[in-house]
Parts: sequence; structure tokens; C-alpha cells
Amino acid sequence: MHELSILQAIYLSLREIARRYGARRVLRFRLEVGELANVVPELLEEAFAVLKAAEPLIADAVMEYSIVPLTLRCPECGYYGPWRERTVRCPECGSATVDVVDGEDLYLRDVELDIPEENYGQDNG
Repeated sequence: MHELSILQAIYLSLREIARRYGARRVLRFRLEVGELANVVPELLEEAFAVLKAAEPLIADAVMEYSIVPLTLRCPECGYYGPWRERTVRCPECGSATVDVVDGEDLYLRDVELDIPEENYGQDNG
């Protein structure tokens, strides 16, 4: 289950963000998971539960995620939009010369922290 290693890497990023702002804990964070990021949402949730149990910094955190659809751009006909077929061709003109614009990555977004009042406005980075 590579979702655990993905979440371990995300945890390291969360830990660094929390350290930078002097946060006590992470309250919430959101992930954007590309349709082709090779991540199974159910396994991501299971991996998060395992990691939460082991890491006090995120023990009470809420993980939210959204699936980002695969988006294509065709340089031949100008199509820009969702991947409609399970083939890597432009859905408008059939060209195989398409660029994947979005939907392959996983992004950490919108981190909410519990920051003590004395640390507000400080950047410890």
C-alpha cells in the first residue's frame, strides 16, 4: 500500500509547516488527488488512520480530499477539457498529440493549524 508512504511524505510537509508557524497541532488539511495519481481514496483514508494513531501532531486532524479529473489540451484542434474516453486521444478531433494539463498529481492544500496566540504573525522558517 503505497498510500502510507504518500501520507508519510505529506506528514513531513505538515510537520515542517507546523514548525514554521509554531503550531501545536494540525487541525485540518486538504488534498487534491489527480484521477491518474495512482491513489486509491479508501486506502488513503486507511493510511491516514494508521498515521494519526502514531503521530500526536495530527492525532485530531481531519483530512479532506477531492479528486481532480484528468484534463487534456490538444495542440492540433485547441480542445481543452476533461478526458472523456479511456484512451489518450483528443475527444474532439481524435489526435494522439495531447498534453495532460491536470489530473496526474497529488497536492497538499489548505492546512489549518492550532497556533498559540503568542506565535501569531511569526514565521520561524
